[in-house]
Amino acid sequence: MTLFNELTRRKVFKVGAAYLVVAWLAVQAASIAFPAFEAPGWALRIFILVALLGFPISLVFAWAFDMTPDGLKPETGPRSSKIIFAIVAVLVVLAFAWYFKGQPTYREPIDINEAANAQNAVSAPAVIGKNSIAVMPFVNMSSDKEQEYFSDGMTEELLNVLAKMPQLKVVARTSVFEFKDKGGDIRDIGRKLGVAYIIEGSVRRDGQQVRVTAQLVRVSDGFHVWSETYDRKLESVFALQDEIAQQIGQSLKVSLGVGTPISARAAIDPAAYDEYLKGRALLRARKDLPAAIMHFKAATQKAPDFSAAWSSLSLACEASFSYMNMSPDEQANMLACQSDAAQRAATLEPDSAASEHALGNVARSRFRYAEAERHYLRAMQIDPGYPDALEDYSELLLQVGRIEDSKRAAQQLVALDPYFIVAWNRMRDVALAQDNKAEIVALTQKLRTTFPESRLGKLLPITYALIYDRAAEARMALVDLKAQWPEYAKVHEVLLPWALGDPGVDTSTVRAAIENAPPGEATNYLIMRRDVPGYTNYIEKAGAPSQGYYFARLDRSRPAGHAMLRDPLAKAKLVEYGFVDYWREKGWPSLCRPLGADDFECGVEAKK
Repeated sequence: MTLFNELTRRKVFKVGAAYLVVAWLAVQAASIAFPAFEAPGWALRIFILVALLGFPISLVFAWAFDMTPDGLKPETGPRSSKIIFAIVAVLVVLAFAWYFKGQPTYREPIDINEAANAQNAVSAPAVIGKNSIAVMPFVNMSSDKEQEYFSDGMTEELLNVLAKMPQLKVVARTSVFEFKDKGGDIRDIGRKLGVAYIIEGSVRRDGQQVRVTAQLVRVSDGFHVWSETYDRKLESVFALQDEIAQQIGQSLKVSLGVGTPISARAAIDPAAYDEYLKGRALLRARKDLPAAIMHFKAATQKAPDFSAAWSSLSLACEASFSYMNMSPDEQANMLACQSDAAQRAATLEPDSAASEHALGNVARSRFRYAEAERHYLRAMQIDPGYPDALEDYSELLLQVGRIEDSKRAAQQLVALDPYFIVAWNRMRDVALAQDNKAEIVALTQKLRTTFPESRLGKLLPITYALIYDRAAEARMALVDLKAQWPEYAKVHEVLLPWALGDPGVDTSTVRAAIENAPPGEATNYLIMRRDVPGYTNYIEKAGAPSQGYYFARLDRSRPAGHAMLRDPLAKAKLVEYGFVDYWREKGWPSLCRPLGADDFECGVEAKK
C-alpha cells in the first residue's frame, strides 16, 4: 500500500483539513477578542504558536490512532512510521520558522523613529544623556482632592523654569504626565524617558499656605542627590519655583555645568495664579475649553500684567476651533479673542516663547503663513524645549506642501516629547502624504498601543485606503473597524457606500452623517467623489484651522485630490487662503507651478 493510500485510509488528510479550518477560525476570534480585553501582545502570539504546534500533533494522532465503536484504538495496519514522523518534524520546524520570520501581522512592533526612515526595526531603549532631567508630576497631598490642578500646575511651571537653563535637556510635560499615578520604579521610568535625573515631590496646600517637598534622584542607582521641604505663602509661588530650580541647578553644577542664574519673576496675585492653573489644567487635557477660557480671562482681570495668562488665553481660543462646533459669529469672536490676547502677551513679554507661539497661530489663522513661520522659528529659538511651537511649525509645513521639512520637524517633536499624541499625529500626516505603507502599519500599532483611547489609530487604516481611492482596501478596513470599535464605524458605514457609488444609498442619511461627523472625517469622502463645491463648503463651515488644510488634503489624495486642484473654484480658494502668497515668497510645492507673474496651476500630475 502506498503512503498516500495509507494516509487516506487513516483519515490524516481529513483531520488535517478540519484542524486548519478550526484553528484559523480560533485565531481570527482571538485577534478580535484579545485586544478588546486589553491582553498583552505576547498572549496572542503564544495562542498562535500553540495552534501551529497543534497541527502536526493532530496529524500524529490521526496516523497512530483510529476511532472505533469501542473508543480510541492504536492503529494495527501497515505503517511508514519513519517517513511520517520525519514529515511531522519538518512541519514543526516550518511552524516555528513561519511564526518567528514569516508572518507579517504578528511580528515584533516596528519602532516609529526607524519607520520614519523607512526601516523596520524593533523598539530601542531611550538614549540617556548625562545633562537630562524629567520633572515627574508632584503628588497632591492636600486634603481637598480638587487641588490636583494646583500640584499639576506646580510641576509644569517648575519644568518650564528648568527648561530655560542652557545645556539642560528637560523632558516635555506630556511625556512625564503619561506616568502620573502609575507607580513603578523611578529608575525604570527614568530609562524609558531617557534621562539621567528625575525630580519628584509633593504639594500640600492649606488656604494661602503651600508646602512643597522636592527631591532630585539619580536614575542610574536611585540615589537621592538632594531633597528639601519648603513652606511659603501662595503669593510667593513664583519665587519658590525659581528657588527650587536654582537649588537643582546648584546640585548639578559640578557635573553638568548648568547652574545658570534664573531671572527673578515678580510676585503674583494668588487668586490670579489659581485661575491660571485651573485654565491650564483644562487646556492641557483639551476638556471644557469654554471653562478654560473663562479661567484665563479671570486671571487676566485679577492680574492684567500676567503675560502667561494672556498667551494661554490666546492658545485656548485657537484650540477651540478643533474641539468645538461654532457658528460663524462664534468663530469671529474666537479669532478676535485669539488675536487680542496674543498681542497683549507679546507687549508684556516680547521675548517669551509662548507669546511668539501665540502670534504665530494668529498669523496662520489669517492665512499669513510666512509670518507665522517666522514667529514659530523665533519661539523655538527662545525655548528649544517648547514642544507646542514645534508641533505647530510641523503642521504649517505640511499645510503648505513642504512634506519633507514637516517630517523632519515631526521627528524632532517625537524625540522631544515621545508621549505627546499630537506629535504622532504629525507623523501620521506625513506618512499619509508620502503613501508610506510601512510607516502606516507601524503608526497604527503605535497609536493603538500607546494611545488606546484615541480615534487616530483606530481610523488610520481606513483613512489611508480612502485618500488613495483603494475601494477594496477601504471596505476591508471598515469591516475591521466595525468588528473592533463599532461606535467609530457608524459614520463610515453611511459615507463609504455613498462615496463608492453603491446603489440604494439614502441621500438624507448621507447629509446627516456629513453634518454630524467628527471634525474632518467627511472630507475624504467628498474628495473621493471629486465634489469640489461640497468639499469647499464643508471646509468653509469648519473655520480657519480647516481652511488651512484646504491644500494639504487635496495634495495627499491621489488621484482625486490632484484632479480637484485644477478646478477653478479650488484654484480661487488657494489664492484666498494665502497659499499662493506663501509659495511666491518661499517656493512652490512639486504639485504646483507659477505661470508668469500673475497666474499659476496646481494638480500638474493630474493634467499629464
